[in-house]
Amino acid sequence: MKKFFFYAFLSTFLFACNNQPKIETYTISGNVPEPDGKELVLYKINKELVSEPVDTVLVKDSLFRFTIPKQNPDLAVIKFAGEPQKRLALIIGDGDVFFDIDNQYGFQSDVSQSQSGLTKKLYNYYRNSLKEREKGQEFKMAFQMAKDEQQQDSIKQAYEKWAKEIKKRQYEYISQNKDITGLVVMQGLLSSPEAQFGTIRKVYMDYPVAVQKTGIGKYINVVLLTKGATDIGGKAPNFIAPTPDGKRLSLNSAMGKVTLIDFWASWCKPCRVENPFVVSLYRKYHDRGFNIIGVSLDKDKEAWLKAIEKDSLEWQHVSNLKFWQEPVAKLYGVSAIPQTILLDSKGVIVAKNLRGKELEKKIVELLDN
Repeated sequence: MKKFFFYAFLSTFLFACNNQPKIETYTISGNVPEPDGKELVLYKINKELVSEPVDTVLVKDSLFRFTIPKQNPDLAVIKFAGEPQKRLALIIGDGDVFFDIDNQYGFQSDVSQSQSGLTKKLYNYYRNSLKEREKGQEFKMAFQMAKDEQQQDSIKQAYEKWAKEIKKRQYEYISQNKDITGLVVMQGLLSSPEAQFGTIRKVYMDYPVAVQKTGIGKYINVVLLTKGATDIGGKAPNFIAPTPDGKRLSLNSAMGKVTLIDFWASWCKPCRVENPFVVSLYRKYHDRGFNIIGVSLDKDKEAWLKAIEKDSLEWQHVSNLKFWQEPVAKLYGVSAIPQTILLDSKGVIVAKNLRGKELEKKIVELLDN
C-alpha cells in the first residue's frame, strides 16, 4: 500500500515536471566587422520614440548574440557603444533575426537569413527608399547644373511630378501594410509639414489593436490626437509663453483680424531665408489687421534675440527655449520647421504652411472679408 502511494506521488511529480511551460525565446545575432569585446546594446523603442535599453552583449569572434523572450512584435534598434552612426534597426518578437554585415550598417545590412518576415520587409522598404533618395539627389544636381531658367523650370516640374508619385506610394503602403512597417512609414509621413492627418488618422484606426499598442503605435496615436486639435477648420488652441523681455503673452491677446503663427528658430536656415518675405508681408498688411506671433524652437536666448534683431522681425515673439520640447510646438504637433499656421479673426485655422504669393493671396482674401 505504501509503495502504491509512493509511485502515485512519483508519477504525479514527474508529470508535473514534464508539463512545466517552456520559456520560448528568439535570438538576434550576426556577423560584424568589430573587434572582440566591442559592446552592443539592444534598445526597444517606447511610446515617446525614445530608446530604452533591453540587453547588452559583447562581440566575440566577430559574432554577437542576444536572446530575448517571445513577445509581441515591436520596433527595436541595436547600437554600437561609442559609435552612434553604427546602428541596426529591427523588429523583435517576430522570429529570429540574423545580420550579415560587411562594413555596411543601417539598412544596407543583409538580413536575408532572418526568420523575421517583418524585419526583412522593413529593410526591403528602406532599400527602395534609399534608391529614391539617390534619384532625388540626381534632380538636385541637374537643377544646379541647368544652363538657363527654362531648363530649371523643366527639371523642377519633373521633380515635383516624381515627388508626388513617391508620396502617393507611401500613402498606399500604410493602407496596404497594417503592421509595424506601416507604422514606421506613417511616422515619416507625419513628420512632413504637408502630412494629410485626416487620411493618416483614418488608416491608423484600421490597424490591429496589437499593432497600435506597440511603442511607435502609441506615439503615433498621441501625435494624431494632438494634430487633431490643429487641423484646418479647427479652433487654434490658446497658449501662454514667455516673451524676450520675460513677460508672458497669450495667443488670444495677440490676435489680429488675420494672425500668422510662425514656428521657427535662429539655427533653422530655411526659416531665416523665408524671414525677409514675411517681414515684407508684415509691413505691408499690419496696419490692416495682420499680426504675426513668432514661436521659436531655440534653446539659446542670446542666439534667439540676435536673430530677431538681425532679421528685423518686428512682431511679437515667444519661446520657452526648450528646443524640440517647446510646449507650444508640442501643443500644435510641430515636428519640422519652418511651419506656419494662419488664423482668421475668430482664431479658426484656415491654412497651413503657405509660402510666397500663396500666403499673401490668402492674407489679402481674409483681410478683405
